[in-house]
Amino acid sequence: MTIAKFHGGCHQIGKSCVEINTKKSKILIDCGMDPSDNGLPDINDSDVDAVVVSHAHLDHCGAIPYFNFKKIFCNPPTADLMYNVWKDTVSLSKTYKEEDIKKSMDVIKTVNYREEKQVTSDIKMKMYDAGHILGSSSLYLDIDGKKLLYTGDINEIETRTLRAADTDFDEIDTIIIESTYGSPLDIKPARKVLEKQLIDEISETIDNGGKVIIPVFAVGRSQEIIVVINNYMKSGALKEVPIYINGSLTHTTGMYMGYSDWLNPKIKNAIENRINPFGNLIKGGDEVFSREPCIIISTSGMVQGGPVLQYLSLLKNPRNKIILTGYQAEGTIGRSLEEGATEVKPFKRAIPVNGKVVKIEFSAHADYNSLLRFMKKIPQPDKAIVMHGERYQALSLAMTIWKTLKIPAIAPSIGSVLPLFD
Repeated sequence: MTIAKFHGGCHQIGKSCVEINTKKSKILIDCGMDPSDNGLPDINDSDVDAVVVSHAHLDHCGAIPYFNFKKIFCNPPTADLMYNVWKDTVSLSKTYKEEDIKKSMDVIKTVNYREEKQVTSDIKMKMYDAGHILGSSSLYLDIDGKKLLYTGDINEIETRTLRAADTDFDEIDTIIIESTYGSPLDIKPARKVLEKQLIDEISETIDNGGKVIIPVFAVGRSQEIIVVINNYMKSGALKEVPIYINGSLTHTTGMYMGYSDWLNPKIKNAIENRINPFGNLIKGGDEVFSREPCIIISTSGMVQGGPVLQYLSLLKNPRNKIILTGYQAEGTIGRSLEEGATEVKPFKRAIPVNGKVVKIEFSAHADYNSLLRFMKKIPQPDKAIVMHGERYQALSLAMTIWKTLKIPAIAPSIGSVLPLFD
């Protein structure tokens, strides 16, 4: 019997890590860190044959260098992006060291989309485009003849930079699906509506002589938002002001340019025709604090670390604004701002929040309707396991899959051990 043990990413966003244990081998799917407290999965790495990584976000790959793994499978852009994530972790949390990163980089084996790879003697794998960030993958595993689809983080619609998630899989026995926005309350506006909201909020602040702070994840969200802002500035719909960037998104945006074949056709063609879709970006320095209106795009997306913390002092000024563009985990500064905090304390001294706080869910995840569309497009599995969502979202999606699609579904808690196949 093949069993799955869930070491993280259950009833929570963060620390995704699923152990697959067959009679012959043991692998991990993802090995992430909890973004709110740098928590690590509780695993024994000594008998793990390999780790397969869905994509290069901290909550899916951030814990890897802490352990000693024999093999790490991912695709080429994910390998490069993971290096940036790990370097950031070394500088921000001291969870592991530079030599641990090198050790992990040395055992990476890269796989392209749709290329079959033998992971262990009884597990084969193909990676499919998940549409979430550059290189993000849904993992299709053949485990001794049984088929598992681990969606990873998926986006079912095409975006400014990426293609929509693949859905043309062969038969599926069991699916492990994300549920970040898995409840009926999590229906997001159309992308064009979100873009207009973003530009309207930026314009309001710029017209009032203020500054806009946009905390972002270095990979994915930041590139989407930069492309949107650049397009509206080029069209004249948004006043041209300096755009300052900081953190590792400087490097990751360059990687997007270098991996144009992995992007959607429109942006790929622009890059190949020597058009920079990201526009003129300036590395943030002291000039950010001058009187001139500007846009500041900086990591981290949940305002829990990184260069964005140094810009929070701008919130003392009521003319300035912070725009939260994605999910904010419990316990993060971003969540406290979202919930109306009157002050924040990124360092020793508290900062009063006099500026405006706006939430525009510019997510790279499928919402409730998109998750259902995805489930209807793929071959119907015999069983569904729901993870990567807070408790309400995970339980809601499991119930919906069971009631609407008549597929037995469960949302396990951390530490659960389940038979993977019926």
